[in-house]
Amino acid sequence: MKVLLSAYACEPGKGSEPEVGFRALLAAAAVHDVWLITRENNIPALEAALRGLPERERIHIEGLDVPGIAQRLKRHGIIALQWYYDTWQHAAARRALELDREVGFDVAHHITFATYWAYAGVAALGKPLVLGPLGGGVQTPPQLVSELGAKGALTETARNMLRRISSRRPEVARAHRAASIVMAQNSETAAWLAKLETVEIFPHATTVNVAPSSDTPPRRTSDVLFAGRLIDWKAPILAVRAFRHVTNPEARLRIYGSGPERARIENAIRNWGLEDRVSLEGKISREELLLRVGSAAAILHPALHDDSPLAVAEALSLGTPVVALAHGGPRELVKHWPDSPATLVEPDSPERTARAMAHAVDDFLSHPPPTRTSPLRPRLSFADAMLDAYDRAVAGIGRVARG
Repeated sequence: MKVLLSAYACEPGKGSEPEVGFRALLAAAAVHDVWLITRENNIPALEAALRGLPERERIHIEGLDVPGIAQRLKRHGIIALQWYYDTWQHAAARRALELDREVGFDVAHHITFATYWAYAGVAALGKPLVLGPLGGGVQTPPQLVSELGAKGALTETARNMLRRISSRRPEVARAHRAASIVMAQNSETAAWLAKLETVEIFPHATTVNVAPSSDTPPRRTSDVLFAGRLIDWKAPILAVRAFRHVTNPEARLRIYGSGPERARIENAIRNWGLEDRVSLEGKISREELLLRVGSAAAILHPALHDDSPLAVAEALSLGTPVVALAHGGPRELVKHWPDSPATLVEPDSPERTARAMAHAVDDFLSHPPPTRTSPLRPRLSFADAMLDAYDRAVAGIGRVARG
């Protein structure tokens, strides 16, 4: 089979969307010939990671960027970035049509930064099409909007308006109608796609690929970890708020990451008298972070609208307890690791949510599960799910409504 894979982000070792793109590429190339359209700046890392792999001989990489004003402005806010992404998708559509005349693809797949409200360029081919897993449908619970801060709340409002407007564009609707298989990362996104006859829920964080580095399991510590960008909707401030109510005297909250929320977090730590219990550790390598996740008492993941967080999937794979909101991606991911310890907290007021998270953290500290020497696999392999989607798309099985 000849597969065209559109992966705006595709780079190993970066986590999140780039890792998803890379894992999708390897999954497809394990069986099929794959033509990848991705950004040019991803290519050096891709070539280095693919060197010597048997899949390399079945992979053809097409670098694509859109020079000009859109590229120059893409780092200046969410609207500019989305403009560039949309421009890139239209350029990908043109390149996909050129390649199809040369190659004759059997199936196309739109994978990274794939959202229900954005255009998918490869839909222009008119070939069997797999969309997703799509995200973008999770919104901040109303009870917790105040945790975003004033600026964050305004950004959230603008974000939601932009997505609603974009989702109504005719070209987005046409891409949905063109799809043979549509996957959503979570139930919230599936609800936005309810007009389609068939939508499958499957989180792309099941791409997770971790393994403990030692045959001897490490001792589980009393450290509770927050890992991610320090931005408002990741809600590191809620993690700090929760630690006001953690009663275990040995517990320490270690915050890994960087971003604009750092000053706000530092103020909260001082104001709440948590200097000896909460520390900002900055950014560390993914390899080092995974070692610490594997032995942590728990991962605290209070993100307010995460579609399919790889950090949660990594912790579940390593058997480290997860404490997160019963909302969006984490609620879906725990279903794929039923044997991993996790507590999902229903969103409530900031104070009640923080207390419920603290109670869950204390419980895991009092009853720590053993550390692992081998990862727990999700109940359904990402690679198997993608390859099955290609087969069904080509066979015309699972086609969505064309209305």
